[in-house]
Amino acid sequence: MNTMSDLSTPHTGLAGLPAPNRHNASAPRTRRKNSRRCKSLTHRTLPRCPRTGSAIAVALTTPMALAFDTASSSSRRKPALSAVQKRAPVPRPHSRAALGAILLERELITEAQLNAAIDQQKRTGRRLGHVLIDMGATTQDAVLGALSVQLGLPGMRINAYTVKAEAIEALPEKVARGLGAFPISKVGTTLTVAVATPLDLEAIDNLRFASGCEIHTVVALEDEIGSALDRYYQADGIPHQLAQDTEEVVVEASLVDRRAGGDRRHVGGRRATDLLYSEPDKFDEAAERSAVTILDRVLARAVSEGASDIHLESTLDSFRVRFRVDGTFREIATFAPQLASAVVARLKVLSGMDIAEHRLPQDGRFSATVGSRRLDLRSSTYPTMYGEKAVLRLLDRTALRLHLETMGMRGKVLDQFRSLIRRPEGMILVTGPTGSGKTSTLYASLAELVETGKHIITIEDPVEYALNGVNQGQTNEKAGFTFARGLRAILRQDPDVIMVGEVRDPETLSTAVEASLTGHLVFSTLHTNSAVATVARVVDMGLEPYLLSSCLSAIVAQRLVRRICPTCRTEIPTPAGVSHLFAGCAPETMYRGAGCHDCRGTGYRGRVAIHELFVVNEELRSLILERAPEPKLAEVAARSGMVALRDECLTRVREGETTLEEVVRLTQERS
Repeated sequence: MNTMSDLSTPHTGLAGLPAPNRHNASAPRTRRKNSRRCKSLTHRTLPRCPRTGSAIAVALTTPMALAFDTASSSSRRKPALSAVQKRAPVPRPHSRAALGAILLERELITEAQLNAAIDQQKRTGRRLGHVLIDMGATTQDAVLGALSVQLGLPGMRINAYTVKAEAIEALPEKVARGLGAFPISKVGTTLTVAVATPLDLEAIDNLRFASGCEIHTVVALEDEIGSALDRYYQADGIPHQLAQDTEEVVVEASLVDRRAGGDRRHVGGRRATDLLYSEPDKFDEAAERSAVTILDRVLARAVSEGASDIHLESTLDSFRVRFRVDGTFREIATFAPQLASAVVARLKVLSGMDIAEHRLPQDGRFSATVGSRRLDLRSSTYPTMYGEKAVLRLLDRTALRLHLETMGMRGKVLDQFRSLIRRPEGMILVTGPTGSGKTSTLYASLAELVETGKHIITIEDPVEYALNGVNQGQTNEKAGFTFARGLRAILRQDPDVIMVGEVRDPETLSTAVEASLTGHLVFSTLHTNSAVATVARVVDMGLEPYLLSSCLSAIVAQRLVRRICPTCRTEIPTPAGVSHLFAGCAPETMYRGAGCHDCRGTGYRGRVAIHELFVVNEELRSLILERAPEPKLAEVAARSGMVALRDECLTRVREGETTLEEVVRLTQERS
């Protein structure tokens, strides 16, 4: 078997040509002899370096050959190297074993799978690694690990790596795409580049010449290199991943943008990187048009990726866009810093903010339709030393799941909670950090109670989703309509069920307790780390223990954990040393996401809520009245059937829904 055929088309060696002969003394003379002819052709046909204006030798058919338009195979010539293209030593392969042999040795594939893959490779000309992955015989991680051993270079999963702007700027896009290379990082004058064929010495020379840096190579999968090139490089000032989002975006602003002729207007603009502003308060028509285009495409991308928040941030040398997806950040795009003022100004206009105010934080909201998705967006700005930072919270009306089961509540917890929300009076508190789904749980509870025909009324800040059959009110601090004032007004509206968006102060708390003690069922939220800790928090807010023990029905502590991506879900042996987490009964195998296109290399897709239900019985009422410490309350609650958040998360690990890493993250959040 050809030792290098695994990396290229069959029987052709690395990159479609025999490996370079380092010991051929005539090679330099041949290059000098043909340099004039190659140089002439190169300057006529090839892209030029933006720094020097010199032509760059880019492979048109294979990474090691420049294909001339002639039928004669003798017409193939290597492009001439300029004086500045000095050949640097490239690490030699650590092992010359074939990729298939390495995978067999590691027992990652069977001989039958290898033979079938080789047959398919001969028919299609595709790389053996990609054939094996597509057959389902092995994983991307396994192939990358084998390539790393074969070539003697570190391997990298690009999709799980965040790349800095300076690395992208160091290598022109035409060169990167032509050579199938992706810049990973830049430290000083050294550029780390991911390539699928790292032994292509001529490509390394071209990378060095185009970037002006010393090149350090790592091996990566060809598909991931192509995906990364599309994600990070920009066309006409707009990143490819934004330019490809063509879903129609129709915005309904809080304040009509009369200067732009209405918020439904969508027009093209100049290159975003060409926009320079000397005065942040004054931007021209072209700037405004580009801001409209960029903001629309950012919204479209956020919807397609399932982002919950969009962050627009100004730094010293860039204006970047980040999404929060499944609770973690992803950097999506970077722009010239001069563009920030136009985009933030556009957002302010849509949100009904004061466009001339840059010194104070502001809040607003607007609606938008992206394709068939109806969005409500809450926006806020915050002044920083490099300009205003803006955050948009996306509330997708069409994605709202108003069912307790679909949110992750199940089994005994679901049955108990449904029984509690059907009581005629009492107080139910939902606790957890910001972004843990507390409001969604309350909405799902109210949606179930709508069917009972009860009069339900809310006071929120703000109203996140419109619920049929529920009278929803929103606070207005400027007008003096606070939670406490709104709650007092609600009590005169003959309600059966009351929802208070958040207990923020002692006045709101005392009014909510009064409502629950006078024949009303009251729902609200608090920010605490656990159900048991909520008791001490409420007492610290000034509520007497005898009142709390009388009105409190239950506390639900909630977290969101990331789900393993179903597309790349892979079974793995249970790591050693974790049996104590499962009380000595750890499963033999667990699951994780290997990383794929669907999950963008993270191994996770979507989130599910886990719950800790603290039901107040007579014994717990007595302990609350006696101001018992948290450990005692937790002990009695566990004896009464409460399952702690950590234990519920471990159950989801055992069932293959999430990972041990999520258990660690959950534990850190509560510490």
